Amino acid sequence: MGGDEDSFTKLKQWIIKFKESIHKLDAKKTLSKFNIKPTAGSKKTTMKVVNSKRFMATGGALVVVVIAIAYMIFANNAFGVVVNGVEIAKVKDKRSADSALETLKQGFEKENDAVVAFKSQISYEKIKASKKQLLEGKALEAELKKHIGYSIRSAVIYADDKPVASFKTKDEADRVLKDIEEYFLQGLDRSGVKEISFAEKVEVKEEFSDTLDLMTREDGKNFIIKGTSEIRIHKVESGESFWSISRKYDISIEDLQKANPSANPEKIKIGQEINLVVPKSLIRVKTVEDSTYTDKIPYEQKLELSSSLYKDQSQVRVKGQYGEKEIKAEITKVNGIETGRVILSEKIIKQPKDQILVKGTKDPPPKKGTGTFSTPTRGSITSRFGRRWGRLHEGIDIAAPVGTAVKAADGGEVIFAGTSGTYGKLIKVDHGGGFVTYYGHLSKINVKVGAKVYKGQNIGSVGNTGRSTGPHLHFEIRKNGSPVNPSKYL
Repeated sequence: MGGDEDSFTKLKQWIIKFKESIHKLDAKKTLSKFNIKPTAGSKKTTMKVVNSKRFMATGGALVVVVIAIAYMIFANNAFGVVVNGVEIAKVKDKRSADSALETLKQGFEKENDAVVAFKSQISYEKIKASKKQLLEGKALEAELKKHIGYSIRSAVIYADDKPVASFKTKDEADRVLKDIEEYFLQGLDRSGVKEISFAEKVEVKEEFSDTLDLMTREDGKNFIIKGTSEIRIHKVESGESFWSISRKYDISIEDLQKANPSANPEKIKIGQEINLVVPKSLIRVKTVEDSTYTDKIPYEQKLELSSSLYKDQSQVRVKGQYGEKEIKAEITKVNGIETGRVILSEKIIKQPKDQILVKGTKDPPPKKGTGTFSTPTRGSITSRFGRRWGRLHEGIDIAAPVGTAVKAADGGEVIFAGTSGTYGKLIKVDHGGGFVTYYGHLSKINVKVGAKVYKGQNIGSVGNTGRSTGPHLHFEIRKNGSPVNPSKYL
């Protein structure tokens, strides 16, 4: 209505000015412009057209001017709705466009159950348009909906001022942060925990986000814990190991173990799924706890010299004992891994006891055979040389506790040191003159092949390896390859 009243007002003003202009015209001058001359000799004036072509051209121009002025006066005043710099619709007035936009906004909010805001830049431009070009009501709303984008008011989790994940509501974002906390605290004894927080500066901000950026609670939790939404899985095939899988995908074994904390690297099975993505948590959980525990106090070792032992021999005369102390500490952990420890107090519960080690100063005997043999270990003979259980027992068995020292029966060169069938762990020493001694069922071997040993040198320990009925040393003496009775040489 306002537009029509303005048009009539302008038309009225134009008519008044037009009349004033007509009164001011000099008739003779005006008629001469149109090549019209008055005819004399009559009281009634008559007009005669001198140049008809010029008259027609001038008259046509005048008609066009009149029509243009009339269009400008009577055409509708309208507005163009401009979205992101492009005109998309013509409307009678701004109020109709504002009403359509508000209806659209309400529809978007109802559809998403959230407050929305238009992302598009919307403006108006004054234009002239016919009634047929103007849009209103549902038609206008449909056209606006095609071109206008919107965002939703959401809750965004920030870590160290960087956006991490967006959620529909603040309550949902808070629940995700609680889920992350519980994930990293599972299995932790919280009795001594005095502080639980995030290692990063974490805050939730309300802002508008694109609908595609919003996450569900479960997806958001997994994304923040792993640091990625990527999923890469390998199914174990026959013959594969953690080592071969790490080589195949160029992943270190350490990272592969981090990606699969619940998997046993030594016992993976065919068909088992191995995660290939190493988690790098975007938000880490920090704990500070007070802990009281006992720790060992190391003992000192004192050295004594003895001429009764060879230079390469030593023995413990007094065994050292660790002391104990009670420690109170404040321990900081991030995602369950200790990152710092502050000792608050220490109290000694038990003092350590020094160990006294005796080292020999006597020169060892020559490292070659003497032709006489000494008993290789302390203990009792439980089985002698000769027939036993229907076959020849080629040596003697000396029973002794596991770990008892085994010494070379004579000087010579080690020609075998390793595992050999029913002997278990075995040492063979060549003494020259065709003599070789065997030391079987050992628990420990102290020498290597090619080593020169002297008579009485510690070469191993009594054990129970190979075919054995209990801890003992099986000792043989062989001459020129044939077993002989050791009792005749000891």
